Amino acid sequence: MCWTHYGWTIAGLLLAATLVGCSSSDTHGEIVGEVFLDNAPLSKGQIRFVPTDGKRSPTDAEITNGKFTARVPVGEAKVEITAPKVIGTRKMYPTNDSPTVDDIVELLPARFNVESKLKMTVESGRQEKRFDVQSK
Repeated sequence: MCWTHYGWTIAGLLLAATLVGCSSSDTHGEIVGEVFLDNAPLSKGQIRFVPTDGKRSPTDAEITNGKFTARVPVGEAKVEITAPKVIGTRKMYPTNDSPTVDDIVELLPARFNVESKLKMTVESGRQEKRFDVQSK
């Protein structure tokens, strides 16, 4: 009798773990993608998926050599892409002993990031997506 009770307990725990795993994968999708800038892979940048329902946090992923992977909540998401480039250094303050910081410019127009109209519907499971952006 004792072993039967333990057997059912273990079976119940395994079932619960399986259901939790399924519900978690149903609420997120994996996006494996590429970002091309002016028809060439974007060397370095960041992509952000902002759920349009406003109920979940945005998801960020690094873009390296045009490729990214992100685990994103299912549903419609606004897509923002940034590509900062260091063009030099500058002083933080107008004093002789001021530390310097990188002087950075954004390679992409605002229509691909802060003013982005790019959207996609994220589904559970794995999706492949390519984004083509232009510097002008």
